[in-house]
Amino acid sequence: MKSLFLTLFISFSIFSQDFSKIKEKTNTYSGLLTAEQLSKKIATDFSSETDKVKALFSWMTKNIRYDLEEYYNPKNKTTSFRYRTIEEKNKILQGIKDKTVNETLQTRKGVCEGYAQTFAKVCNLLNIENEVISGYARASYNDIGKPIQQANHAWNAVKINNKWMYIDATWGAGYQNNGKWYREFKPYFFNMKKETYFKSHLPENTSWVLKVGRIDKKTFYNQPIYSHRFLDTNYKLISTNSGFLKKDKNGKISISLKNVTPNQKIHFGFLGEQFAKEAEITTKNGITTASISPPRNAKQVFLMIDIEVMITFKVI
Repeated sequence: MKSLFLTLFISFSIFSQDFSKIKEKTNTYSGLLTAEQLSKKIATDFSSETDKVKALFSWMTKNIRYDLEEYYNPKNKTTSFRYRTIEEKNKILQGIKDKTVNETLQTRKGVCEGYAQTFAKVCNLLNIENEVISGYARASYNDIGKPIQQANHAWNAVKINNKWMYIDATWGAGYQNNGKWYREFKPYFFNMKKETYFKSHLPENTSWVLKVGRIDKKTFYNQPIYSHRFLDTNYKLISTNSGFLKKDKNGKISISLKNVTPNQKIHFGFLGEQFAKEAEITTKNGITTASISPPRNAKQVFLMIDIEVMITFKVI
């Protein structure tokens, strides 16, 4: 069986959105900018609401780093306050949001709340309808089958031409690996596809769930972990909706896919193994089935297509 050196993170993205012309202009926005200054530059350079939002996404993913230090050791604890009227409450909450935005733009770093609130602030200044969505996001093998109680992520909904689009500038900017953050522009997270939205994101508010479809938290957490590379293609996993792969009577695990071409290489990688192994492939009626006998104590398996990690499962 052929083996492949296991490289889990390769700087390569499938550009479903063309940002090249947008970036030509936003890459010239130099120096520290306030939300007001950034919105004025965008309003001057772009006319359509779609291009304005794409410009904001482009600028933020290039200029704001994820703050791992704040993520692991948060300084901004939950703030309690008193208020006498709803108006006073809203004013205080807006002040907290504005402080988050200012700190994000001044330091050029932030956690998801900083990205989301900054995105919302600039959209407001551009008179583009939007909302910050809080909810659940899964990115790790350890998340499979383990629902959490409190929301762990924030992203944005933006309404253009009477349709909501869902944007995650945090995940669009890069990724974390072994305690370090790496910048990688991921256009999939601009206007995430509705058919794949619940594979990575689940709003806390039911009304935001129902705008896209129907799913409960348990089902959401029991799914495999999909990379943006997989979600940004027309590949379809059809053999299972579960993140748990069970060995058959012969000790093998298998998955079936649609829209994989015969010349594409499929490998399985296992945590702790240096080399990925080429899968045993069968094809029938346009369905590609990949199988392998995992190492004896394997707990985590990566499906790889053309050396890109696509889906992560637990082995049971």
